Amino acid sequence: MVCPASRISRTRELNEAHSSDGKRFHDLNFTYVRAFYTVAKFKSFTLAAQQLNVSQPTLSQQVKSMERQYGFPLIKRNKKIVRLTQEGEVILPYVEKIMQLAREMDREVEFLHSENLKIATTPTLSRYLLPGIVLKLKERNPDLKVQIYTGLSTEILEMVLDLDCHLGVTGRVPYPEQVIFRNVFRPKLSFISKDIEKDRIHLKELAGYPVLFPEEGSATRAYIIEEFRKRGIPLNIHMVCENPSAIKHMVHLGMGGYFCPYYAVEEEVREGKFRCVEVLDDLHLTIDLIYLSDWKRSKVVRMFVEVLFEQALPWTSPRRLSRSEGVFAGLKC
Repeated sequence: MVCPASRISRTRELNEAHSSDGKRFHDLNFTYVRAFYTVAKFKSFTLAAQQLNVSQPTLSQQVKSMERQYGFPLIKRNKKIVRLTQEGEVILPYVEKIMQLAREMDREVEFLHSENLKIATTPTLSRYLLPGIVLKLKERNPDLKVQIYTGLSTEILEMVLDLDCHLGVTGRVPYPEQVIFRNVFRPKLSFISKDIEKDRIHLKELAGYPVLFPEEGSATRAYIIEEFRKRGIPLNIHMVCENPSAIKHMVHLGMGGYFCPYYAVEEEVREGKFRCVEVLDDLHLTIDLIYLSDWKRSKVVRMFVEVLFEQALPWTSPRRLSRSEGVFAGLKC
């Protein structure tokens, strides 16, 4: 274990060494850095060599080359276990940052030139919105591969931030500054129930009524809870379920009611599984397209946005979005 005072002292020595010898920094070899990082991660030359698909002597030589560059040992070697020296402990956090930046760089370059489009969205939107858009994309670009990942609104945001997906289509949640968001449409929320006989109701009439909700992290859930709170209406969260289809089946069984856009229940309403009640209060869910600014240069992202703009969504108003609003605001095409 490295004493904190010793670590600070050694860090200062390293900084001074780098300040007086710029060549040492410029000669840094990524192969050596990766070798040291992998050995430190696995605490084994054997496992690290297997991970990097190199021979153990080659890996050992790469680590020694990095040690020669710095002028001191970074790893204590013995037959049983690998330990870092004081200098190795000081250098490791910086090496970890270098490796993280390298991974991010590779992913960004791959995303920009990829023929794969990765989309994050909610289960409901993946069924009712995206199929038509993906169909048009594939008609224009037969070689394009599309991958759709589903989750809660907060999970979709994380997938975009972590570069796991090019873009997301989701109910609005608070976004950090680096996320660009464009409103796609604002569907009105209805209330489905098995036993409410009225065609139209005010929200206050649902005071204490058993309501079924998606999990925490859902934009719809957060929005409805806030609307009840603002109006001072008692809300009975009767049950929570992650699966929209399961929630609709529970409504069919008379276990409670559920807030959702009409397009998500139109088929079941026609089949008589439950009734769709119009809520007279202004309840509209904001659906956004979200992406990071760098993806404006991505060919596949631009294709998706173009098709999204052209597609007439049957559950929106007849007026199409113009290029000065909606998904194209701030995006040059």
